Amino acid sequence: MRNRLFALGLALLLALSTTAPAFAATPAADWSAVQALSPGTKIIVRTKDGDRLTGRFDSATDLVINFTDDGKKVSLARDSIRLVQLNRSKSRLNGALLGAAIGGGAALAIGGWAYSQGDFHPSVVYGPGLLGAGIGAGIGGALGKGNKNETIYEAP
Repeated sequence: MRNRLFALGLALLLALSTTAPAFAATPAADWSAVQALSPGTKIIVRTKDGDRLTGRFDSATDLVINFTDDGKKVSLARDSIRLVQLNRSKSRLNGALLGAAIGGGAALAIGGWAYSQGDFHPSVVYGPGLLGAGIGAGIGGALGKGNKNETIYEAP
């Protein structure tokens, strides 16, 4: 029974620590999506030269995109742009949930191992698990998980 609990905790830890995307989104190559943005939308523009600019969208024509970057008006030619994304900040909730799962799973596995080594009360398994989940949630929430930027245009 003790070995099964340890194996279950270890399997849970491994399952939660390996995350793979459920699907791969294909970036859009349609400039009309950029032209349809409403003024004031937060965007990220990456140029073919490797520059990364962030700002608020103003307007776009068939040849040019206009936006404001730190109070300065920026106008870029469409053929110099590699990527346009909607700027969405990091997901703190997803980071907290992932951190809680990883921290809780790791502490649960360690608690299960400690329980299997001697004559301990079962709370030695669940106590560290709850503590690890709390610590993991705090760290994950502080760091955030990735970003939620949505690519609306990518140069062909």
